[in-house]
This record gives sequence, structure tokens and C-alpha cells, in this order.
Amino acid sequence: MTNTNMRLMKHLILALIAGIAVWQIAAGNSSFGMGLLIGVIAAAGSLEIKQRRISEMQKKGMNPYDERAWSLAGMAAYGAIRIYAISLAVIILVGSIWGPQIQVTPYNLLGLCLCALLGLYVGSYYYYNRKF
Repeated sequence: MTNTNMRLMKHLILALIAGIAVWQIAAGNSSFGMGLLIGVIAAAGSLEIKQRRISEMQKKGMNPYDERAWSLAGMAAYGAIRIYAISLAVIILVGSIWGPQIQVTPYNLLGLCLCALLGLYVGSYYYYNRKF
């Protein structure tokens, strides 16, 4: 895919999610709809900032997709998955010892797990970026 196609796909996905948010607000589920809408606005803003930074780097003659960036991303992903897997194993072990004291719906748990994994990835990326 070219950059133009990727950008178009990102905008279409954001527009689809924004449409779902407006539909939820109109249906009376305003808290979920507002959360989605704020998420779409934040995602669109961060994508625009990222694209602007990449354009500035390319104007300076730098390659934003060089080997160092790929290497850092790989190390960060590997480190995040290792930490995530070990911490989930510990949580499951502790949960099996003390039993299900807290009832959590699967979607909330999945969201928390995804948030933790992304946070670990971002943290390990910044760690490896400073280290190397």
C-alpha cells in the first residue's frame, strides 16, 4: 500500500468509529459515544502530529524508517511481550490461589490487558531509545 492509501484507510476507519460514536449518542448511550468520540479526536490528533514529524524529518534528509528504528521497535516489542507474559502468569497464579474475589467482565479485562501491553511497549521503546 502506498502512503496515500494508508492515510485514506486511517481516515475511513476514524470516520467509521466517529459515526458509531454519533449513533451511540443519538441512541441514548451518551457516555460510551462521548468516550468513542474523544478517542477518535485524540487518535486523529496523534496521527496528524506523527505525520507532521515524519514529513519534517524527510525534509531534513533523514530517513525515519532506518535500521535503528526497526531494531528499537523489535527490542521494545520483545521486551514488552516478555514482561507482559510473566506478569500475566503471576496474576493468574495469584488469582488461582485466592480464588475469583473480583468479578470482571471479559471485555473490561481484555481492554485492561491491551492497555497494559501497549503501555509496556511504549515504555520499553523509550527505554531502548535512551539506552542505544
